[in-house]
Amino acid sequence: MGHQISRRTLFRTASGLAVAGALGSTLAACAGGTGAGSDSGKLTMTWWGSDDRHAAYKKALDSFQKKNPKIEIETRYQGYDGYFDKFNTQVAGGSAPDLLQMDTALVAQYARKGILAPLDSYVGKSLDLTGFSKTLLAAGTVDGKLYGVPSGIGVNQLTVNRSGLEQLGLKLPDREWTWNDLKKIAADVYKKSGGKQYGVDDGGGSTLQCFEIFAREKGQQFFSDDGKKLGFTADTLQEWWEFWAGMRGDHASPPPAVTSAAHNDLTKNAVVIGKALFTFDSGVYGAGGSITDAQLDFLPTPQGDWSGAREGNFVNGGVLLSATKASKQVADSVKIMDFFAQDATAIKDMQLLRGIPPTQKARSLISGGLTETDKLNMANADYISQRVSKAADALPAPVPPPKGADQIWDLLFQSNLAVAFGKKSIKAQLNEFFDQAQSILAG
Repeated sequence: MGHQISRRTLFRTASGLAVAGALGSTLAACAGGTGAGSDSGKLTMTWWGSDDRHAAYKKALDSFQKKNPKIEIETRYQGYDGYFDKFNTQVAGGSAPDLLQMDTALVAQYARKGILAPLDSYVGKSLDLTGFSKTLLAAGTVDGKLYGVPSGIGVNQLTVNRSGLEQLGLKLPDREWTWNDLKKIAADVYKKSGGKQYGVDDGGGSTLQCFEIFAREKGQQFFSDDGKKLGFTADTLQEWWEFWAGMRGDHASPPPAVTSAAHNDLTKNAVVIGKALFTFDSGVYGAGGSITDAQLDFLPTPQGDWSGAREGNFVNGGVLLSATKASKQVADSVKIMDFFAQDATAIKDMQLLRGIPPTQKARSLISGGLTETDKLNMANADYISQRVSKAADALPAPVPPPKGADQIWDLLFQSNLAVAFGKKSIKAQLNEFFDQAQSILAG
């Protein structure tokens, strides 16, 4: 996973959600006390991620064990694909890890099935969460109890080819920009480049990085709190699609063939191939670095410029560390959580490999060793986090996505393409989208 949560990450997450939901009663039946951990008596810890993340975790854990020699740790790690399938099998068989890296989108399902241990009794004692905002801790909180410690700040933001802007004589917009500001500069890119580049990739079907923010600016969530229906209106989606139809018409965004080719293929992203200078896809830059040689910069998702517009941005918790309820070593797992949350050695070892560090203390500790792009990324995430925390009108962070969410996100993308290719009118596609989405959620 990168520094932000990308659409691709959430497609993978939703497949994990489906697995969690499908096992349902099996997991609940096994949660009560079938045992967890390793037969060797060691505390087992598991995570997913890149090779760099693996190396950083192991280096930090070596430091922890030197300070806590009585706690022996057995580490297990892999890629994201299959991670939760394996975890579910281990839970069902009574061999779940004691401590695991948990997905923010899945924590509610596992907590409600009794798989995860509540951590509240440790907070302020062996678990120091000083510096963690209430907004951030909400990512690991389910029904009023804490089940996971956030690793970092995850935000939705635009990635910008700043060097490309400068070559055209254009300046990076102010962070307090609006959708109309995006429209203007995107059209300017097309004009200044002589029609060789578009301003921003087509966001009409980009659910999480932009439409969700747009809906929240109108006071609407993507899904209802119970996950049984959509939380936004047809009028909101119609306005959204009309905005992007106008963007394509003004050559501010690329034609649908470019958008279609880039779907789930980051190497064909409009910024990566030089066709646009702004993208909503956070995967262009992440924990593995950048996949373009351009000098990148970052901006919050634009704000609404209509009367009564609300703060639409929100902060999520990156990934979480959670303990399994059946474990006999929950207290030791909490000590490890505390170590990653507050210990300077662990913070420096992890850098940005679990997201933008969650506290100002942690961000200050690593800032000196970051690249210029890392610093710009962290500064923008910090800016968004502070703005959200001060906004009196901000909605709560989105509820965990329900089963079928991945199908609905893809439906939004394909619906926007149908409009862009001229296969359907916006009105006709709206009716079809809402009918299909409600059918998915009802199933």
